[in-house]
Amino acid sequence: MIQKALILSFLFGLNSLFSQGGYVYYEGISKKYSETAENKVNEYLVQLEKAKVVFELKFNNQTSFFLKSNLNNDSDYNLAEETLLIMFGFEELYFKLNERSLYKDYGEFLIKTPSNHNWNILNESKKIDNYLCYKATCTESYAARDGKTKERVITAWFCPELPYSFGPLEFNGLPGLILELEKNGNKVVAKSIVLSKKEIEIKIPNKKTITKEQYDKKIKENYQF
Repeated sequence: MIQKALILSFLFGLNSLFSQGGYVYYEGISKKYSETAENKVNEYLVQLEKAKVVFELKFNNQTSFFLKSNLNNDSDYNLAEETLLIMFGFEELYFKLNERSLYKDYGEFLIKTPSNHNWNILNESKKIDNYLCYKATCTESYAARDGKTKERVITAWFCPELPYSFGPLEFNGLPGLILELEKNGNKVVAKSIVLSKKEIEIKIPNKKTITKEQYDKKIKENYQF
């Protein structure tokens, strides 16, 4: 299966000669909470499970932009949806393939961070929206509530037939578009894929660029702890 995925990635890479990018619309889905005496009547968890957020991935052959698509009016506030965004760790992100770098717009400047995921492609496949996808996993470190640094497994399903190394959130680098991603039991699943023969224009804001380390140093200098 792994060899097949890599071969397909090469063969379908010819598609990039005809398709100059496109759009993927994802639905963010909350994990299901097991029913216990404590949360059986917890209306908030019920609303969280029903929460729906839609993301958009806009991409061309070298750059992608990941953002949230608004379902409600700008004046509407939905606590469950906002909580789900936090659980995903959502931020608007630009990704430059040739640099393997992510860019976050922080107002007066951009923060640039490296994006190198050590993916492990597995012998599993399934279809998503009639596209044959292959499973891959990687691990990432995070700060737990107890203050300790822990690791979690990220699961992605990518499609070599769509030869773009982009994906939702901060995840990318596989030999095909990521059409489904699971993080902490929460899923981001592609619901609509639109390819274009015209060049998709993506402009990263022309602002001063700093590293995450420089940003952290700036915060410490400007605030008293």
